[in-house]
Amino acid sequence: MELRSFVLCNASGDEVCISNYGARLLQWHTQVGNEDRNIILGYSSLSEYLDDPFYHGAIAGPFANRIGGASFSIDNNEFKLQANEGKNHLHGGDKSISDQFWEIVAQEEQVITLKCELEDGFNGYPGAMNFWVTYHLNNDSSLDIDIKVTTEQATVVGPTTHPYFNLAGIESEASGHILQIFAENYTEIDSASIPTGEIVPVDGTPLDFRQPRRLDPKQSKDNLDHNFVVSRSAEESQAILISPDKKLQLHVSSGYPGLQVYTGKHLSGKFESSSGICLEPQFYPNSPNVDNFPFYLTTPEEPFSMRISYKLVKMVQQEETE
Repeated sequence: MELRSFVLCNASGDEVCISNYGARLLQWHTQVGNEDRNIILGYSSLSEYLDDPFYHGAIAGPFANRIGGASFSIDNNEFKLQANEGKNHLHGGDKSISDQFWEIVAQEEQVITLKCELEDGFNGYPGAMNFWVTYHLNNDSSLDIDIKVTTEQATVVGPTTHPYFNLAGIESEASGHILQIFAENYTEIDSASIPTGEIVPVDGTPLDFRQPRRLDPKQSKDNLDHNFVVSRSAEESQAILISPDKKLQLHVSSGYPGLQVYTGKHLSGKFESSSGICLEPQFYPNSPNVDNFPFYLTTPEEPFSMRISYKLVKMVQQEETE
């Protein structure tokens, strides 16, 4: 299939670029005062995404994040997944939906829908699956990402989005972003980033972002790759990222119970470490194997459906009148 990209435009001057490879979010141009900012880290040519190991802008899954031991059980039947991160399974395994060519189902000026199919047993997942992703760029500078999955048998599903944000603009340093997360707790992890099963209060820890705090990726405490237990509903902002100059905010919300925050410490090659920040709504990592983590199977009778929303809020005018 031909590698292609598509542009969505709104009345506010935003332009969002989507690719049919991995249903990836490649660019998001927005006007901040008189300045055009592209706030999504990515490659300069489409073909470079074909060899991308960092999931730039991709839809990751069928189950995003990690599954410990690369296995899970459904009705006492164990399913062995591909182990692609040591002994564990990450982001659906190799050549999963992030590295598939998606079919364009429908496209309008502000909306595009893409579809991807996986065969039964792909990387160990039971049941043939169909994925639909719809990107809707609204006039209020919000981007709604609706994900739907149908399956032929009970299976584990929990995809997410994986853009690396730099609200200063990708030509600028990413250090100095301000982060606020509406979460009282996080899921404790072991040395392989697999949850221990413990849900731990953020109070008194470096992971307390209940009040806005400036990130310094040179400090180990801000090298984040952690799942937060969001305490707000899908109708509210569950996390807010603020540009270093405080002129642009990104509000994140979803119907998922968790939010993975990753500050890009493993980026390398064309990208400097910590040059972008991922805010990935999700089920908690390893949820299929942890009884006290919120999770549900996707079945033929109950398809998966989730909305992830990223909304830009511009503070330029307010600053100019202060």
